[in-house]
Amino acid sequence: MMLRIFLIVLLFGFCKPTAFAQNDPKWDDTKSKDWPAAAKKVSITSTADGKEQLAYFYASPAPGPRPLIISLHTWSSNYQQKDTIVNLCIEKGYNYIHPDFRGGNTKPEACGSDLVISDIDDAISWAVANTNTDPENIHVIGVSGGGYATVLTYMRSKHKIRSFSAWAGLYNLIDWYQESLGRKARYAGDAAASTSGNREVFDMEEGKKRSPFYMQKTVTDRSNSSLAIYCGIHDGYTGSVPITHSLNFYNKLVTDINPDARFSLIPTEYIHTMVRARSLPGGGDQGTLLGRKIIYTNHYRDQVQITVFEGGHEMLPGDVLAHVPSRTILAIGDSNGALEYGWANQLKTLRQGDRIINTCISGNTIGFDNQDKKELNALKNVEQVFGKVPGRTDAVVVMLGTNDCKAAFARQAKEVPGNLDKLIKQIKAKTKDNAKQVPVFIVSPPPHGEDDMVAEKYQGGARRIEHLVSEFRKVAEKNQCYYIDTHSKIKAAFPYMTKDGIHLSKEGQAIVAAIVDEEMNRVLKGL
Repeated sequence: MMLRIFLIVLLFGFCKPTAFAQNDPKWDDTKSKDWPAAAKKVSITSTADGKEQLAYFYASPAPGPRPLIISLHTWSSNYQQKDTIVNLCIEKGYNYIHPDFRGGNTKPEACGSDLVISDIDDAISWAVANTNTDPENIHVIGVSGGGYATVLTYMRSKHKIRSFSAWAGLYNLIDWYQESLGRKARYAGDAAASTSGNREVFDMEEGKKRSPFYMQKTVTDRSNSSLAIYCGIHDGYTGSVPITHSLNFYNKLVTDINPDARFSLIPTEYIHTMVRARSLPGGGDQGTLLGRKIIYTNHYRDQVQITVFEGGHEMLPGDVLAHVPSRTILAIGDSNGALEYGWANQLKTLRQGDRIINTCISGNTIGFDNQDKKELNALKNVEQVFGKVPGRTDAVVVMLGTNDCKAAFARQAKEVPGNLDKLIKQIKAKTKDNAKQVPVFIVSPPPHGEDDMVAEKYQGGARRIEHLVSEFRKVAEKNQCYYIDTHSKIKAAFPYMTKDGIHLSKEGQAIVAAIVDEEMNRVLKGL
C-alpha cells in the first residue's frame, strides 16, 4: 500500500496538470462511427436483466474453425467506437465482436459491474453460436478502459479463453480515482458516479469490489490461458493511467498464482526507477515490440507477461493479433527438450503464432521403463501426455531415442524401431477424431558422444544411435509421418555443441529448433 501511495505522490510532484490532457488520442476515436460494410450491427439479449445489448460483429467466411476476437471498448465509449482491430480480423479471416457492455463508465451498471461481466459473457456465447469459432481459440483484447475490461474478463468470465491482451489498463479503481482527482481529470467524477451514482461521492468498498487488483482468484481456471499486460513508459505523464497499475497488478497476479515465483516479479526498485526516470538504466537490450523499444519485460511461465515499451497511453499500431495461435503443437521428448533452453522451448520463440505444449521429460524413452520408472516410458504415457493439451492437437513433434540407447538397454536395441512404430500408432489413434489428419513429425535423436566423452550409463550409445537414425526414417515413412534429420545436419559440429556428449548447449538447441521449424513450415503451409 505504501508503495502505491509513494508512486501516486511521486507522479503528482513531477507532472504538470496539462501533461494529462489526452482526450481521444488517435487510437481512441470515440466520435467516429465509421465501420466496414462487412461488420454488422447485432442485438444480444442480456441473460441478467433481459435488456438488449448492441454490438458490431463480423463472421469469417473462411472454411474450418476460426479464432474469435472479442475487442472491448475504452473507458468513455461504447460499441460504436471506431475499432481498427475489426480490419485485422477481416484481413486474417477471424471472427470478431465488439460489445457494448453497458457503454461508458459513468453509471453504476457499467464499470466492472456484474452486468458488465454478464454482457461480455453473453456476447462471447452469442458469437460462438453464430460463427464457425474454434472454441479453443478465443481471445480478448482492449486498451485503456478496454484493458481494464479485458482483465476483468480474465478474472471473472465463465468462458474458457485462450489469451487476453490488456493495453494501458487501470486495475485499481481506488488509486485511479485518487490519481484523477489530483489532476482534476473528469475520470474522478466518472469513477465516483460508477461506484455511487453521484459524481461527487466515491464509494470505496464498491471501488474495491470492481478492481481486479483486489480480486482474490479467477472464476475460471486460467492455467491454460495467457494474459499479456502492456504499458507505455510515459503513461501517467503524457497519458491518463500511471504504469503502476500494470506493474502492481502483474506482481499481484504472479504472487497469487505462485507465491514462490520471486524471480518472475518486478523488483520494487525497478518500479521506482521506471516511474521516476521513465526509463530503466542498465536494463540492457530487451528487443522491440511492434517497432518500439522494450524498456522492461518479464513473465511467469506462459501464463502472465508484462511488457513496458517506449510510448504513452496507447495500443501500438500494427498487428496486435500476431499472438493469436493458428495451431496447438504437442512436443514429446527427453531432457534435450525439457531443458529451459531446450529445443521445445526454443521452438516457442520461433513459432510465436502457435502454442507449443512441451511435455518433454528428462530420462524419457520410447518404450523402456528407464530407471524402472513407468513415467519415463512414452508408450505407457500417451494418454497422460495428450491430457495436457487444452483442446484440439494440430501437430505432434517427437524427438526421442537417446535414452533408449543406454547401456542398460543394449540387448533390447532391436526393439526400439518397433517401439517407435507402436508409439506413432498410439499418437495417430489419439488424433483420429480431428477434422483433418494431424501431421506427426519424427525428429532424429541428436548425435551421441563416443565412450571417452560420455558417462558409463551411455557407453556404446554412439554406435546404437547411428543405427537408429536410418531405422527411424523407415518407421516414419511407413506410418506416413514427416521425418526430420537433425542428426546428420549437426553431426560435424556436435563436439562443439556439447560438454557431456548427450546434452546440447543452448546454441545447439537453437540450431535443432531452427531445423525443426523450417521443416514444419514447409509441411504445414501445404496443409
